[in-house]
Amino acid sequence: VYELDSTFRDTLLNHPLMRAFVTVGSTRFDALVQRALSNAVIDVLRVKGYTSLVVQCGDSEFDTSLFGKQGETWTRALEGVGSIEVWRFKSTLQEEYERADLVISHAGVCKKILSHCTKIELTVLKGSGTILDVLRLHKPLIVVPNSTLMDDHQQELASALAGLGHVKAATVS
Repeated sequence: VYELDSTFRDTLLNHPLMRAFVTVGSTRFDALVQRALSNAVIDVLRVKGYTSLVVQCGDSEFDTSLFGKQGETWTRALEGVGSIEVWRFKSTLQEEYERADLVISHAGVCKKILSHCTKIELTVLKGSGTILDVLRLHKPLIVVPNSTLMDDHQQELASALAGLGHVKAATVS
């Protein structure tokens, strides 16, 4: 349970309500989902003015005991102003990208695509994937490589795009 402190109230008065969207795509990335739903991350987002957190969790596991469930969506109201919504999959994420003021995503793009592109080509690649879709919308994007995968293509992609100034790369910790 969160109390609405004076700092957060001041932030709300000076900023429009903002929405953060976290996505793991079709993968399982427990660490990212659990970290995004942690008190520490929620507190930071609230201080920055984000009042809505939406998490597309895929097949990831998280503590559902803190949420109510309506259909396929888990929801939780935050003390004062704010809410969290978690769901597994939707047929398209385009509307979520468009509604978000910040996107936090796994760093996955098919390794086959990555291996055939130079760093410059990655910025104009017309393929699919969260990173490319969000970059096309000019939204702030934080990419988090999934270090549990067998190869290092997510870290490779995150580093390349961060080096070009397109994204911020982060770790779960």
